[in-house]
Amino acid sequence: MTSRTPRRFAWMLLLAGLGVGANAVSLPAQTLSFSPIGTISGPLDLVRAHGSFAYVTRGSTLTVYDISNPAAPARRGSYELPEKVWGFTVIGPLAYAAAGHSGMWIVDVSDPDNLTLRGSVKTPGQAKNVAVSGEHAVVADHMSGVDVIDISDLDAPATLGSVYTDGYARDVAMFEEQAYAVDHPAGFYVLDMTRDDPLDPVGSLQSASAPRHVEVIAANPDVAVLVGGVPYDPLRVLRTEDRPDDPRGTLQLYDVSDPAAPALITTFPTPGNAQRAEIIETLAYVADGPTGLSVVDLSDPASPEVVGTYQTRHSARDVAVADTAVLVLDGTIRRGSHTHEDGDVIILRRTEN
Repeated sequence: MTSRTPRRFAWMLLLAGLGVGANAVSLPAQTLSFSPIGTISGPLDLVRAHGSFAYVTRGSTLTVYDISNPAAPARRGSYELPEKVWGFTVIGPLAYAAAGHSGMWIVDVSDPDNLTLRGSVKTPGQAKNVAVSGEHAVVADHMSGVDVIDISDLDAPATLGSVYTDGYARDVAMFEEQAYAVDHPAGFYVLDMTRDDPLDPVGSLQSASAPRHVEVIAANPDVAVLVGGVPYDPLRVLRTEDRPDDPRGTLQLYDVSDPAAPALITTFPTPGNAQRAEIIETLAYVADGPTGLSVVDLSDPASPEVVGTYQTRHSARDVAVADTAVLVLDGTIRRGSHTHEDGDVIILRRTEN
């Protein structure tokens, strides 16, 4: 077996050879502060952003808002999907939506006033989220695990097969030809789309702590970030007492430079109950439940640091970063298959201190 030195550690060795210590890889991060400048009124379920547009969902409806003037977001077009949108991503002029038992849908959003369908594909089970890179999409599917889809023809996407996961697949991410997935209660999987059989994970583990979301640091693709929470409690459904938001969210950073052997770098407890994160360069913008927005500097993966916060009125359950603002979906966190009955998008201005 041929081994290779992980790129991240090779880089650190080079710095050491130049007389630069590992702790000096990154400069101290500036602190960030946030102030509200606008609102997209709900109730809303999810929020994403691309350029100067915000994309929100409510049940099965995807709606576009122009936020070039963040203080006065302007509603543009919308598109009705067959089922509730559980997760979606926007890449350039296309939105890819995981819409439950109806599968994955590709919506052309190039004309924000006239959203149109490009293609769709029925997945074996319930599509929960989707990630895209190149000519492949991967879908977190509650029944079949991870569905791998050929999107070389956007008008006729085709399922190539499914990757078995030990638990219920919850989220997926892609960077170039590598795909990543997490399941409930503790699974983390690495897939390689260049292999003859991309349906066979090149690496996996079953020791993650309740992962609900996965991201890759594009500025350092040897590191994957799992957004997790409280370890699985098999008796939770039998408990009768109220369960408030548990302030034990985590960012779990894994070295994936060797895809066959992902290795935990550190587990960082966030101030609140981390729900989802969007990573821009080396900053993780975390929807951190009852404590609102938390921004964590990941430039040194072994030593994350909170560099900014914003307290929301309720609980931050989703986040997106646009060209001109940070968008936080603030509402009640509910478990299960319900459509949310509340949730406004708070548009924040970011200031470096």
